[in-house]
Amino acid sequence: MAKKTSGGEGRKPEVKARRSGSGGAAGPSVPAWLPSALFLALTLVLFRRFVFSDQMLVGNDTLGLGYVARSFYADVLKNLGSFPRWAPGILGGTPFLEALSGGDSLYPPSLALLLLTETYRALGWKLVIHVLAAGLFMFGWIRALGASRAAALLGGTAYLVAPFLVSLVHPGHDGKIFVTALAPLLFLVVERFFARGRLTAWAGIGAVVTLVLLTTHFQMAYFLFGSVGLYAIFRAVQLVRSPGEGGAGGAPAKGLSRFGAFLAAALLGAGAAGVQFFPAVDYVTEYSRRIQTTREAAGESGRAWSSSWSLHPEEAMGQLIPEFAGNDAGGSAWSARTYWGRNATRDNHPYAGLVVLLLAAVSFVGAARKGVRWFLAGLGAGALLFALGAHTPVWGLFYTLVPGIRLFRAPDQVMFLFGFATITLAALGLDRLLRAAREDDRAAWRNIQRVLWSGTGLMVVLALMASSGTLTSVWTSVIYPEAAGNPRLEALTPYLTRGAGIAALLALATSGLVWAVRRAYLSPTALMSGLVTLVAVDGLRVDASFVQVMDFESWAAPDANIQAIRRLEEGRDEPFRLLSLSRAGQDVTPAMHGIELAAGHHPNDLSRYRELIGMVGSGLPQNLLDVDIRRLLNVRYILWPDVEVGSPQGGQIVSRTQLADGRAYQTVLAEPGLARARLVADAVVKSDAEAVPYMLSDAFDPEAEVVLSEPPPSGLDGGPVSGSVRWVERTPNRLRLEVTSDRNALLVVADNWFPAWRATVDGEEAPVLRAYHSLRAVPVPAGEHAVEMVYRSEVVARSLWVSVLSLLVLLGTGALGWARGRRRAP
Repeated sequence: MAKKTSGGEGRKPEVKARRSGSGGAAGPSVPAWLPSALFLALTLVLFRRFVFSDQMLVGNDTLGLGYVARSFYADVLKNLGSFPRWAPGILGGTPFLEALSGGDSLYPPSLALLLLTETYRALGWKLVIHVLAAGLFMFGWIRALGASRAAALLGGTAYLVAPFLVSLVHPGHDGKIFVTALAPLLFLVVERFFARGRLTAWAGIGAVVTLVLLTTHFQMAYFLFGSVGLYAIFRAVQLVRSPGEGGAGGAPAKGLSRFGAFLAAALLGAGAAGVQFFPAVDYVTEYSRRIQTTREAAGESGRAWSSSWSLHPEEAMGQLIPEFAGNDAGGSAWSARTYWGRNATRDNHPYAGLVVLLLAAVSFVGAARKGVRWFLAGLGAGALLFALGAHTPVWGLFYTLVPGIRLFRAPDQVMFLFGFATITLAALGLDRLLRAAREDDRAAWRNIQRVLWSGTGLMVVLALMASSGTLTSVWTSVIYPEAAGNPRLEALTPYLTRGAGIAALLALATSGLVWAVRRAYLSPTALMSGLVTLVAVDGLRVDASFVQVMDFESWAAPDANIQAIRRLEEGRDEPFRLLSLSRAGQDVTPAMHGIELAAGHHPNDLSRYRELIGMVGSGLPQNLLDVDIRRLLNVRYILWPDVEVGSPQGGQIVSRTQLADGRAYQTVLAEPGLARARLVADAVVKSDAEAVPYMLSDAFDPEAEVVLSEPPPSGLDGGPVSGSVRWVERTPNRLRLEVTSDRNALLVVADNWFPAWRATVDGEEAPVLRAYHSLRAVPVPAGEHAVEMVYRSEVVARSLWVSVLSLLVLLGTGALGWARGRRRAP
């Protein structure tokens, strides 16, 4: 009997077949060049309107903070030749690395593309490259399981065109795309390490863990690492239970040692990403809006919050009929504001593929690799039940028992694991078909056909129910009564009916292909080609709604209001801020044109600044309606959204834009903001609980006093200061000012305080005090002085050393393993 190893039965007899290109099922010959060529062709088809143009890929998050943050990052890298450590543009400024202000700023593909091409094209190209890579990595993973090239070709195709991956383009969820693409690569290197124990595979585990963490999508990384950890336990148990050398006894030492080595590689991978990971953890737990008090105030805690953005039964039904729940992506008629489900909106799709589901079912009709199949079935089922949130008890168990789940929302993000598991099973299902064809196993054929015709029968019944209106009628009567009479559902109905018909035809085509091969009307090669084609068509027809392009120049052009502000500020060295009240104060568009904002949107901004401006969640910053808080924050202009809230009452109008029908769209009002840097000689001490209420009271004079969180240095005698402040240098990492004062004073800088900011006065260290709850102040003596502030984080510096040392270990081990492999090679 063949020895069972590496997650699959009978691995050694497959070696010869693998080398011939047919794999374990001895099926159709697949040339080595074909997978790469096919995957590249499919990627070009998907993204043709972007690749062969100078357009920008549409992504909702990209059109907001995504582009603004990456554009700032690229400009600093190219123009200043340094890494930005502070991002001053939004919400009073935030740390760049710690607050993840640039998202994937250290992720190598993103960094390289930002340096090589224009920002808006780089944002699109990184998605294109990862969709292509997803197919290639999936091909490699399936081959590592011992499946045939034909099976891997089908699996890679299905993963590349899978809507649960490609549809993330429209919302601009690049981090989710990165992790989804890297998932099969991580499973691949883990499988190779447990199968062979090679040092290169061990180093590969650490390298991929590093890449996943550098994407900075920690929730998706959490799900991926949990599933890979379970797979490592599964493989270790297989090794423990496998026969030892000479067929005698078990091999517990081998299984346990490899699992221990796996954990070590994963920890080293986390260490190599430490320069991104550890500062982010420190920031989130100490300074971010996401510290516990702020999360509670914003309602960002508890079961209801954590289970929000779950998958609902309507979306789950979309695994059979992708049009069922509708969509708001707007790329085609069926997805143009037709979503009628229970979330606020839906502009991506968790669909894995109907043909994929049918072939995954076939894999359980006596296919090889039984242990792997059951692991994948458990992983896929668990992911689906977890994604359904409060609709099943599974998510509740995780919420109660598993550390970290309470920190996350959107359980449906785990659906990439459902797709990954299902597509892998579908590939194994194709191998089952090829083996049945090779062996002409009539009993197996009968069981396979029963499975396929049962699935096809279900889809035909659903199509008939959809065409008669019975399906939606039953659904809105029994499962989701609140949707009865929803006009969106009524508008979607013809597309839902058509989609159900297409799904039935795909099922019929799948079953028909298998029947034709069973009857010897078609060859196994035709079966492979036909199924790959059906899988591609099934995915592409859904993907089309989520890959859209737009003209960047038209979108990025400053409107008349922005141009008016630029003209007014031309030639002035003094920085200023704009308060945009558009989108309830969450607007970040002016930052795209270099205008700093008192408000805006940032998923990880500073907690104290939020308290200062009175912003909870994504709501209006209420305290910025107070003129003294606006003056304090150097607000010189207000962008008033007439079309949203009506015309402003009073204020000096600087500029106004209009709609085509003559109605006012937005108005720019002038404001008497205080200087960004100024001298004050009087101070009052208030606790954190007292500071903001005091600044909102009539007793507060922002021009005459500084509100401190601790007693001021001695020597302040109050009264007006006679002096001047001149900006010498102002970059994201360094501020230099020349100060002249007739008395001891505090140099107030209306930018956010953070402990990494260090100050010197004439080269001597000086404290950076926290002023006005969230801003900065530096004590300066009377006379003329040079004041410098530099951003220097000890947490980042220590984490960088951890990253360097961990990376050196991984690189050294990988190089050693490569050298040994070269010596062993014939």
